[in-house]
Parts: sequence; C-alpha cells; structure tokens
Amino acid sequence: MDYFIHILLVFSDKIGYVGLYIYMFLVGTFVPVPSELVLIPNGYLSSMGEKSYLLLLLCGAAGSLSGAIFNYFFSLYIAKRFLRKKRILGKVTRFFRKHGKISVFLAPLTPGLGQYISIPAGLSRLKLRYFIPLTFSANLIWVNFMLLVGYVFGEGKASHQKVIYVSLLLLCIVIVISSIYVFLQLRKNR
Repeated sequence: MDYFIHILLVFSDKIGYVGLYIYMFLVGTFVPVPSELVLIPNGYLSSMGEKSYLLLLLCGAAGSLSGAIFNYFFSLYIAKRFLRKKRILGKVTRFFRKHGKISVFLAPLTPGLGQYISIPAGLSRLKLRYFIPLTFSANLIWVNFMLLVGYVFGEGKASHQKVIYVSLLLLCIVIVISSIYVFLQLRKNR
C-alpha cells in the first residue's frame, strides 16, 4: 500500500498544474477517470509546501469545467447528427426546463454522476449562462473537498488552519448562493 501511495504522490508531483488541468479535463468528460487519484495526493503535497493550494483548486475546477463544456457541445453534435427521435429529446428538454439548473449543480457533487450531467444539459440546450457558473461552483466544491482530504494528512500545522478557514469560507459562500438560488426558483415556480 505504501508503494502505491508513493507512486500516486510522485505522479501528482510530476504532472504539475497543467497536467492536473488536463487530467481534470478528462474527469469532466465522459471518460471514467477517478479524480481522487490526483486530487488527494496533490492536497497532501500542498500541505507539505510543495504546491499552491489555490492554484491546485483553480486548475482542478477549471479542468473539470472544460471537460463538462466539451461534453455539452459534443452532445449537441450527437443530437443533431444521430438522434432523430424527437420524443427522447422532448423528455430530456422538459426535465431540464423544470430541474436542469439544480441538477447541473448537484450532479458534480455526486461521485460517478458529475461528468455525465453535461450531456443531457447539452441535449436540452440549457443556457450556458446557467450551465457554466453552476458547473464551476459544484466542481470547485468537489475539488476543494478532495484536496482538503489530502491536505489534512499533511504535516504543515500552521498552514492547515489557513486552508481550513478558506475552505469553510468558500463552502459558506457557495451554500449562501445556492440557497438564494433555490429560494428564488421556488418562489418563481409558485
């Protein structure tokens, strides 16, 4: 087990920030690649002072968002090219008109489901002005959580408090924004 952990740490160290972005791009697409394999070791490396937590957070969330945008436009291409059954697209579109925004926000927080929600979002042509910020916010929460798990196992006690406070602040901001959004949607639907 120690050897496997060592390999993950060396791999995470060698890929750098651009490699993390590319890896998380793959995570954001329909390719079934687990984000935990690089995020947790990178969080650990950050606690050791070898990497910037903020840069890891931004590269990871931006990579996931880029992969989701790829899925979004790929699904539009597939819909135009191959899906001729309007009934299927109609069901997806009706669902996304009613539950699309909250689905796009919650799905990336669900392991194994997050990268696939962008496909029906693209099929239903969910507006990008909703899709991008909701997807980025959810990915920011997920990446932060995974990095934080690795960070907690590190050794930098003084910096632990800073990251934990920043993470809690970020989580509070996202919860407040999400709560306002849900409240406005419920009020609108009445």
